[in-house]
Amino acid sequence: MTANEISGNTQVTGGVVQAGTVHGSIHFHQVPPALPTPWQVRPVPATFTDRVEDLADLTGWIRSRTPYVRVVTVHGEPGVGKSTLAQRLLEELQEDFPGGQLYVDLHGYDAAGPVRLDEALGRLLRSLYGGALPSGVEERAAWWRSVTADRADRPVAVLVDNASHPDQVRALLPGGRAHLVVVTSRMQLTDLAREGARHHLLQPFSPAAAQAYLEAVAGPRRVAGDRRAAHAITSLAAGLPLSLALAGAALASHPGRSLAEMATALSGNQQRLLAVPHRLTPLGVAVTSSLEQAYWSLPRPRARVLRCLAHLFTSDIDAAVTGAVCDLAPEQAAQELAALAEDNLLVEARHDPVRGVVYGLHDEVRAYARQRATTEATDGEIEEHQRRGLDYYLAALTAAEYKLTPTHRRLARTYRFPPDHLVAFPDPDAAAAWLQAHRDNLMPAVRAAAEAQLHDTCWQLVHAMWAYFRLVHDHGAWFEAHELGLAAARACGDRIAEREILNTWGVGLRADAKYEAAHQRFEQVLQLSLTDGDRRAEAQALHEVGATYVAADRHDAAVPALRDSLALRRSLAAEATEPEKRRTYARSVALTEVMLAQADIGLGDAANAVALLTTAHATLVEVEDPFDAGRALAWLGRAHAKAGDFPAAQRAGQQAATVFASARSPRWAAHSLELWGQTQQDAGHLEAARGLFTQALEIYAPLSPRDAERVRRLLHELP
Repeated sequence: MTANEISGNTQVTGGVVQAGTVHGSIHFHQVPPALPTPWQVRPVPATFTDRVEDLADLTGWIRSRTPYVRVVTVHGEPGVGKSTLAQRLLEELQEDFPGGQLYVDLHGYDAAGPVRLDEALGRLLRSLYGGALPSGVEERAAWWRSVTADRADRPVAVLVDNASHPDQVRALLPGGRAHLVVVTSRMQLTDLAREGARHHLLQPFSPAAAQAYLEAVAGPRRVAGDRRAAHAITSLAAGLPLSLALAGAALASHPGRSLAEMATALSGNQQRLLAVPHRLTPLGVAVTSSLEQAYWSLPRPRARVLRCLAHLFTSDIDAAVTGAVCDLAPEQAAQELAALAEDNLLVEARHDPVRGVVYGLHDEVRAYARQRATTEATDGEIEEHQRRGLDYYLAALTAAEYKLTPTHRRLARTYRFPPDHLVAFPDPDAAAAWLQAHRDNLMPAVRAAAEAQLHDTCWQLVHAMWAYFRLVHDHGAWFEAHELGLAAARACGDRIAEREILNTWGVGLRADAKYEAAHQRFEQVLQLSLTDGDRRAEAQALHEVGATYVAADRHDAAVPALRDSLALRRSLAAEATEPEKRRTYARSVALTEVMLAQADIGLGDAANAVALLTTAHATLVEVEDPFDAGRALAWLGRAHAKAGDFPAAQRAGQQAATVFASARSPRWAAHSLELWGQTQQDAGHLEAARGLFTQALEIYAPLSPRDAERVRRLLHELP
């Protein structure tokens, strides 16, 4: 689209706009795609039986309490079917909560400890909100309440599984009205009465319901053939759905085994368990007896797979991870996982477009499998499984890092068990999708490496996660990972790794507006670089120091550091002989020129800023970096405006906005519109400025409350 003048309301969705003067409202459509309505709660299994009175009681109470936030706790013994009842309850109420159904498992009774509340809040927030996540439980809880308070017309239902303390639930309560929180726990969590919670005790099946459930899992003909043995099995299972499911699956997988044989085996297991002081409740004896029977009915290779997974650090599992941990081909691992799910020893959590079928373990199954792994493992076997899992994630993260951040400094990777089936990403989109699909397992991997004192693996995981942190802006995970990674790098005595991790830690702190802490990290990098005589690292550290001052609006302090960085980078570029190194150094020179120009704009030296940005833009185009070339254009528009050359400012501003309208960077699409809006305001085109600020705000709102608030102020200050 080419014109000398654009006026009125114009919508631009692609291509390049060239205009001498722009009036009115220009619409660049770069609003982040709306997140799909989340339906995360697992489907109710076809074997669901009875619970008619429980459902009627709970649905009646919930519907009578609108429009308030309602809290229901379902408590009872392990294996009594609390989670399944909660799933069925939410299925019944699906139409009442058009905003979707969210799920978070707190693992409150796992021997490894519960899920951290900041991570649980992060999972919930990411389901409804696409922007950067703050660090800290309190700030995330506040954001969670704010995000849900804005959805009064589309209330959500949240299933909080396996809570062990009322404070866990309180942190996850949504804001506003009309939402529902269903909590499962082994305890009553009576203190939630302050939140008006309805407590519901779930009892084991009645004899008739237990019989019907056994028929559903083992087959009605099988049960009808020996009612007496079937009654014995349901009695030995104590009416617990988990025990009955395990017994029924064992029967289904062994068609030749009679119900009487199963009843005898369960009875023998219970007698052995009662003879040993396990401190199990009668219902605990019933569950463990069924687990014993299911486990010893497995083929030994399949039992080994279950043991391998028991101590794994991940929150869930798939075929690729299982194959790496158990040293199996992914196809064989997929078969073993499917078979374990048929035996009710795994839970099919979801179908993921990247990972395939994703599974989880019931807490009781995990605890039993861990006990079997500890008992049966040979020396070093459990540690080997952990290391295989860590090596898998390190290899995959490194592949994603190379695809998404090719200019990130490549450091050594140390593998003890290099994965036989490497993760390959055909393009950056595939790498980003893999990172998003595995996001709940990345921090557990870093923590597992740190706890095992695998220092090389720990810092290498953190270094390889640079692409992930740039993608999701999860500042809580960013800071924790870098704290662990820095300690690991120092334990290894690896100065280059130490500098790299300090540097990317500083970038995260700056992005979270923690400027003083960021400055401290970059100063540490600078001192290490000077001591080590690493000019490239010194130039990078000086650049980051200057960039931090610019972000904090301390432009006078930024200039000396940026000038020193620019001189060093120009010297390195002049000395480079290899084409790739020349390209890398030329790009780094241009990036520092862009940053120095921003400081000059802040100090009123528009002429120098125009010269720097013009050169930087030409270089970035030459080295084929369209994204940073667009950033240079956006700032060039501001520099021209400050110099009083409004036609040139308009051209640069609208060209930058057009670049980012077609780029997959909503944040910079918004920022380019914001900068162009400021140019329109300087030129006296107030309505055009208002339109651009409004569009920037529309993009920022779901991404960054801090940026959105800045643009709101700009709109408010317009005459």
